[in-house]
Amino acid sequence: MTILGALGIIAILGQEYVRPWVAEKVYAGEYMRLVFECDSAMHEEAALRQQLDDASRSKLLSLSADVGMMICHDYDKLRKTMLMHGVSEDNLAMLGLNVLEIEQITVSKMVDAHRMDRF
Repeated sequence: MTILGALGIIAILGQEYVRPWVAEKVYAGEYMRLVFECDSAMHEEAALRQQLDDASRSKLLSLSADVGMMICHDYDKLRKTMLMHGVSEDNLAMLGLNVLEIEQITVSKMVDAHRMDRF
């Protein structure tokens, strides 16, 4: 019975602590890259919306949206995979903030792409 208890504790520790830690270490680099690329795609689309006239806007925005959606879709899938492996929302948020430091992006630029008043 002691062996079964020990195996149970090991399984719980593995599930609750080891699995999320490993998932974060394995996926962190890719996650940070996708956070940056998705945010950049949204920021570029917002900039295009402001600079183009109606005639040229639709084709360029359509292409920009398609590329951005593919990148952001990959980001979303990886985020969900990491959540399913137990990585916390707080740890994912910290990885996103780390991108600001690594890529030296200002906070206002990162936040601006997510503001709804730009449309």
